[in-house]
Amino acid sequence: MKFSTAIVAALATVAPAFAKNITVVVGADASGAPALVFNPQVIQADVGDFINFEFRGGNHTVTQSSFANPCTQQFNTVTQQNGFTSPFMPYNAASGQIGVFTLEVTQTANPIWFFCARKPHCKGGMYGAINPPTTPGRTFADFAAAVPNADEPGFGVTAPFTPTTGSASGSASGGASSTSGAGSSPSASSTSTTTPNGASVLSARSSVAVVLAGVAASLLL
Repeated sequence: MKFSTAIVAALATVAPAFAKNITVVVGADASGAPALVFNPQVIQADVGDFINFEFRGGNHTVTQSSFANPCTQQFNTVTQQNGFTSPFMPYNAASGQIGVFTLEVTQTANPIWFFCARKPHCKGGMYGAINPPTTPGRTFADFAAAVPNADEPGFGVTAPFTPTTGSASGSASGGASSTSGAGSSPSASSTSTTTPNGASVLSARSSVAVVLAGVAASLLL
């Protein structure tokens, strides 16, 4: 039996082709030892990808900043929303529980800058970017160079950020807001949870896609 056009349309709506799950380890180096680091620091992602921040050392956050204030959570003056943040997520080695904070990438026109809001972790090396630009003066290297002289007020303090183009924004689950970047604010849905042994976290949207894929496959039988 051929695919129903309704099923094909539904799959196209809920699941971008080739969406990926991208893991970023928070608070541990490549050997697994505790360290002030996001690994990797720079992420290249496509629309529909899920970025899973796995907290594997210490007690940290992943919090959205801006190019101008790399170590302070942004407050979008156009949308009147704070950038996204996870809660503090300590790693519990004894229980084997790993905190996971997941972002779904919903656009790639503008970068997303992030850091750990626990002082002095940002200046210690805990900052990063999703899809940073290559424009001179706005690169990840430029962002990193500004960190040592940046204000680092700690968790819950924000700095004004005004988009230079547009005012797009999006809300995240759990009451957090998602706005970001140098330029208009991309939306990104986010969830946080604690899972045993670093199990992947997927949004409801991706779960629906899996169900529909199973239905579509059954129609071929």
